[in-house]
Amino acid sequence: MRLVVFSLVLALSFNSFAFAAEGDSTGSTAGDLGIGVASFLVSIPYGAAKIVTALVGGIVGGLTYLFSGFNKDAADQVWYTTIPGDYIITPDQLRGKRDIRFTGVPPEHRSPENRTLESRSPDDRSPEDRVPETRAPQNR
Repeated sequence: MRLVVFSLVLALSFNSFAFAAEGDSTGSTAGDLGIGVASFLVSIPYGAAKIVTALVGGIVGGLTYLFSGFNKDAADQVWYTTIPGDYIITPDQLRGKRDIRFTGVPPEHRSPENRTLESRSPDDRSPEDRVPETRAPQNR
């Protein structure tokens, strides 16, 4: 229980920092304050639900790994859909400028544009992203 409360407090404090750093001067001060308070209040139940989902997903993914004969791909199907995602709701998400992602996407279902460089296979990387292969000198 303490872990959940600590996680919520930590997530909500990051939400406050994100709102302060946003510095959007196009809106009114009252409107910005209202959207910041709304994002804080919405993040409380949303963040709690997301944390519970991630914890359950972590446990179920571990059991999937164990009962599938240590098949990491099977466990990744659970882990990638339950653990990644947004843990707080930001003002930009409430404004509709950014999507809310409760779940993640397994690596094989991601489009190449949405993959991080590390998760891309060498064939998916653009020529600029590819690291040149270096071979050790052969002693003859």
